[in-house]
Amino acid sequence: MISAFTEIKGHKLHYVRDGEAGLPIFLIHGVPSASFRWRPVQELISPYLNTYAYDIIGMGKSDKPRTGWDYTFENDAHMMAELMDQWGYEKMVICGDDWGGGIALTFAALYPERTDLLIAIDPVCLDIWPVPEIEAVGRAHFIKDDDEFLTAMSDLPAKMAQTLRTMVYKPWKLTALDQREYMEPYQTVDYAMGGSQMLGNNAYATLKLDGIRGLAARAASMNTSWTIDLDYSQIIAPTMIMWGSRDIFLDPKARFRLKNEIVNAPVRVQLVEEAGHLPGVERPEFVAESILDFVTEHRTLGALAQPYLGGLVDE
Repeated sequence: MISAFTEIKGHKLHYVRDGEAGLPIFLIHGVPSASFRWRPVQELISPYLNTYAYDIIGMGKSDKPRTGWDYTFENDAHMMAELMDQWGYEKMVICGDDWGGGIALTFAALYPERTDLLIAIDPVCLDIWPVPEIEAVGRAHFIKDDDEFLTAMSDLPAKMAQTLRTMVYKPWKLTALDQREYMEPYQTVDYAMGGSQMLGNNAYATLKLDGIRGLAARAASMNTSWTIDLDYSQIIAPTMIMWGSRDIFLDPKARFRLKNEIVNAPVRVQLVEEAGHLPGVERPEFVAESILDFVTEHRTLGALAQPYLGGLVDE
């Protein structure tokens, strides 16, 4: 994997590339994470596809502007188009989960000619979001004094640790090391002194103002009208909607409502059994195989760097 930075609209963006051949695929993460969330899937599909996973502005290692930037899915989509220009692609497979799924849907509607295929995994869409946990973080954004802001957000690590455990159907699938990576943008923990992100232990932790401000700014900007008013009829790329059967954050039944909105493209609906809101974390092999199968269904085996002959998922 190659970690790199580039600049779009005056802001530094971070992305991770893996793979050198096959169709290019653009991977967009959700909250409260960054490009690393795609790593389990990215590692599995990179022998077949040229993969790019980026940190959306305000999160991960990308810039987190506090002023002068409107955090909207539409602006995210425009940034993606410019990234594609820099990478030298007219079209890419667009794939996102959670917030990234909402961004992917928005991109496909605004840039239908640049969307080769569309994959939305447990996406924010229609009127089924935002969730209360994110709305609470967004309210803190309006506290202007940084010290007061950090005081108000002092319990964020503990709440985030608990939220992460409920985002998966099988909590043991999200290891202590996984949790550490999720929490890294938001706090520094002295593990030598006994700190634990897995337990949301703040005794040996220091909050990271920049990371939490970025998360709060994005959370405060969330507007359901972005996905209610989105013209899904503009989506013309073959689409796959995947949903964890045990997702308690976004109702899996919404996959059928979303399918009915995408009237001008063939749509495959794929339920991911035994998975919560993070299918790519809980069942990366199944998600990876589904992506490869979907690509070959619509773009033939020649779209892959090498033929996929099975083996990721036990039969």
